[in-house]
Order: sequence, then structure tokens, then C-alpha cells
Amino acid sequence: MRNLILSPLILDITEYILPLNPIDVFGNQNDTALEIGFGEGDFLIELARKKTDWNFIGIEIKKKRFVKAIKKAEGFQLKNIRFLLMDAQIAISEVFSKDSFSEVYINFPDPWPKERHKKHRFINIPFLRRLSLIMKSGAILEIVSDHKEYIDYILEAIQEAKTFRAEFEYPHYITVTPSDRPKTRYEIEFRKEGREIYYLRFINEKEDEIHETHCNNSATDAS
Repeated sequence: MRNLILSPLILDITEYILPLNPIDVFGNQNDTALEIGFGEGDFLIELARKKTDWNFIGIEIKKKRFVKAIKKAEGFQLKNIRFLLMDAQIAISEVFSKDSFSEVYINFPDPWPKERHKKHRFINIPFLRRLSLIMKSGAILEIVSDHKEYIDYILEAIQEAKTFRAEFEYPHYITVTPSDRPKTRYEIEFRKEGREIYYLRFINEKEDEIHETHCNNSATDAS
């Protein structure tokens, strides 16, 4: 990693004991948000500039995008952001401790539209369950895509995973950009092309809380 670029904004996990707690990275107990697949970093950097009382971590697997994002962030002299060059599946499973994140963003994940390629989609039931573990109870998960079939696929996976509750009423997405969200480069391009964009927002529910709610409901039914 050091052969790519030298920067204090790089999250070098070899410097920490895993699983990693964001408190150890930032030296404070501020809420921490995660973006999976940050591209060139515009969305995450804008959030970090606006929410200076939050911490931000981004995961990206493509080296050129990773380097561009770091250079942009350095230009703004940001102290509350770190970038991790790693496969997101590995990072979610092995790097972060439980209850690390208050918000998670996944913007325009590759939909792998061909039937034979759908196995490469990283948003699936096992991934969602692992992601839930590293998110705090009540934390927010936001997913954005312009691919309707992938949105339907994600909604089915969410339902099967039983770890997240949809915040938006049926059909559980909106197509108008939420006012509190920075726009991504893809979003701006797709809007110009006239594409529909779908915004999903979910609330993390821990398995023990789901179990407790189920038991309470059962007790109520029995009475």
C-alpha cells in the first residue's frame, strides 16, 4: 500500500489489533459512518466536510480511485476521514468490531445484470447479516441504484436476512434525492440521461432485539 501513496488518511490495518474499533483510529467517540465502494471519494468527502463531528471510513478495491480520493481529501485538509484499500467482503467479515458504525452507505453497486454474473453481486443475505453485526442497533443503511431489478433483488435479500427494517413505506424506496444527501458523480450523470434512481434506507435491528420483540409479541398473543 505504501508503494501507492503516503498519507495519514490511509487506514493501514497492520497498525492495529483486529477487529478494529473506530475509536482507536480517530481517538474519539464520535459516530462513525462507512461507505462501501467510495469510487473517487466525492460523496464521502462531502459528508466529512459537512459533518465535522462525525468520523468517516471508506472502502474501495480499485487502486486508481483510491489514490484520487485521498488526494482530494488532503486538499480539504480533512482530519475525520480514512480510506481503506480492500475487498469489502473481507473488510466487513474480518476488519471491524461489532457495533462500529452508525451509518453505512452503498452507492451504485455493480448490478451484474446478466444472469450468469449475478453470483458476483456482493449485496446478498450472508453479507447483510455480517454487515448488521458491525453496525450499531438503530444504525442507518442507505443503498442507491439505478437498476430496478437489482433493487428488487436487494429488497428480497433484506427480507430474508431479517436484520434490517425498511424506513420507507411500500415499495420501500423513493425516487427523489433526499435533501440531506450529497450527489454522487454517477447520480449526476444518470439524472442527465433521464434514468430513474432508487433510494433505499433501512434501520439495523440486532438479532437479539428481533428475538425479544418476537417473544414479547408471542406473550401478548397468548394473553
